[in-house]
Amino acid sequence: MTAPAAGRETIVVPHVCVEGVIVEVEQFAVVVGERMGRPRRNERRSRGERLFDALRELVEGGDLLAETRLPSERALAEALGFSRGTVASAYLSLNRIGLIERRHGSGSYVRPGGRPTFARWLREGAIMVDLAKAAVPDASLLPNTALRVEDLLDARPQDGYAPAGDARLRALIAAHELPTGFAADDIVVTSGAQQAIHLVADALLAPGDRVLVEPTTYPGMLAAGYRFGAEAIPVPADRDGLDPDALRAAIRRHRPAYVFSLPVHNPTGAVVSARRAKAIAEVAAEEGALLVEDRSLADLADGPVASAVEHLPEGTVCLGSLSKTTWGGLRLGWIAAPPAVRALLIEAKQRTDLACSTLDQQFAIHLLRDPDRATRVREWSATLAGRRDHFAAELAEHLPEWEWTLPRGGLSLWARLPGADGEEFVATALRHGVAVSPGAVFAPLPDTAADRIRLSYAWPEPILSQAVELLVKSWRESR
Repeated sequence: MTAPAAGRETIVVPHVCVEGVIVEVEQFAVVVGERMGRPRRNERRSRGERLFDALRELVEGGDLLAETRLPSERALAEALGFSRGTVASAYLSLNRIGLIERRHGSGSYVRPGGRPTFARWLREGAIMVDLAKAAVPDASLLPNTALRVEDLLDARPQDGYAPAGDARLRALIAAHELPTGFAADDIVVTSGAQQAIHLVADALLAPGDRVLVEPTTYPGMLAAGYRFGAEAIPVPADRDGLDPDALRAAIRRHRPAYVFSLPVHNPTGAVVSARRAKAIAEVAAEEGALLVEDRSLADLADGPVASAVEHLPEGTVCLGSLSKTTWGGLRLGWIAAPPAVRALLIEAKQRTDLACSTLDQQFAIHLLRDPDRATRVREWSATLAGRRDHFAAELAEHLPEWEWTLPRGGLSLWARLPGADGEEFVATALRHGVAVSPGAVFAPLPDTAADRIRLSYAWPEPILSQAVELLVKSWRESR
């Protein structure tokens, strides 16, 4: 290997050379510039935001190894032709979301181990039982009725370009899928709840913003926030939901863009109480904070699920989908929001994909008009409760050292593995043919959930029993 020229700052960039070879800052700037791309006409993002995106992709994609030292702000700014402040802002945002760390007197380095990412969690492998995805396992909940092509093509408007969604579908969502307080004109139809979460982040976040979340939360929400340069701040919570006093203190300290909550929690399966939902809404109203409720699991609980919107109609955004109550393959969701927020969401929707598929929307209209839908959802919830109880009994018998609280809703069980590392156990379990989710991807502070895993119990009972057998073998090996 040729030594670098004296005085020339260097960096390891596996993406542009044989892994481990040292290259010049100018070469690194070329790679970063390629990732940034040419600014598009009417580009909404600043150069600093595009620089942040490019560096984030290099770190999360594995192109920059752990312990890689980044160029100094001055050196990279000169190589890119940017101001030093632009580079400093991008580095600060990367540091806030845990991808790099700044070492006094030494520089900025890619954080060892990196932040567990949504993409890593969703990687597929050769598995026999997949407990990693909390989803309806097949399409058996779809009604067995025929649909004519003319029905599916009955778009309103006829050209199919309705950014907010078909008005008939929005009326059905308002009537059947949302807590009282929202009307059809408050709703934006989305391609699933994940797009709904992404659109909220796109509409409301800027680099450096803060979002308040529970100590563990949905990884897709964390990924969306990081995508737009925001920092997720954990707020203490218990089995009834966010702690109101802690929430008030966090709002005053961080002045967040919004507070994200899960009335039926993912991953723990906890369900917010009616009293707590009211207290959270009162705190948000008094402190002027916007609440974003992800109600994707609200129909899958042991009892009714409260909502803050009942107490704070002008300060709550609700989102959900048909994926958890019908089928994951039906990518149809929604956001309900006050007028000022809804306008921003529609703008974000148009930037993303113009409008949802007409075919998907007409199929959803058919589903929501089904007179037996409410019965189907109740039966599915009861089936899930039975599968949950079966799975919990099997785990208690064969893995008694594992710790968990029986979930009151959702599709998953949140388990603690005493003395074990969750990500290491995930790798061991995959070798035995069973996929589980590492706890660290659910936490804005990954170390706080390093000994946890999430296990979906949505599968039929014989498959769950097989999964427990594989988990036992994996646990024995890991110990």
